[in-house]
Amino acid sequence: MPGIYYAKEKANMNSILTIVLGIFGSGTFCSLITLALQRHWQKKDQKAARATSESRMILGLGHDKILYLTDRFVKRGAITLKEKRNLEYLYVPYKEMGGNGDCKIGYDACQKLRIVSEDEAEVLDWEIRKKNGEAEL
Repeated sequence: MPGIYYAKEKANMNSILTIVLGIFGSGTFCSLITLALQRHWQKKDQKAARATSESRMILGLGHDKILYLTDRFVKRGAITLKEKRNLEYLYVPYKEMGGNGDCKIGYDACQKLRIVSEDEAEVLDWEIRKKNGEAEL
C-alpha cells in the first residue's frame, strides 16, 4: 500500500508543478507582471510630478513675498535687524531652490540699507502711508 500512496502523491505533485510552470510560462502571467510594474512606475511619476508642482508653488510664493518685502524696505530706506534676519530666512532657501535673479537685486539692496529700531521703522512706515494718503490719524 505504501507504494500506491507514494505514486498518487507524486502524481499530485507533478500536476501542481505542471500547473505552476504553465502559469509562469504563459503570456498572461508576464502581462500581469508588466501591468503591475507599469502601475507602480505611473504612480511614482505622478508623485514626482506632484512634488515638482509643490516645489514650483513654494518657489513662487517665496518669490512674491521676497519682492513684496524688499520693495517695502527699499521704499522706507531702512530695515530693522528682525526684518533683515527674516528676509535672509526667506531668501536663502529660495536661492537654493533655484530662484531667479529678480529677488537677488532687492535682497542685495536691502543688505545695504541702514539699520533702524522697530519704533523708527514704524514712524517711517507711518510717514509713507501719510504721504500716500493711507495713514490713519
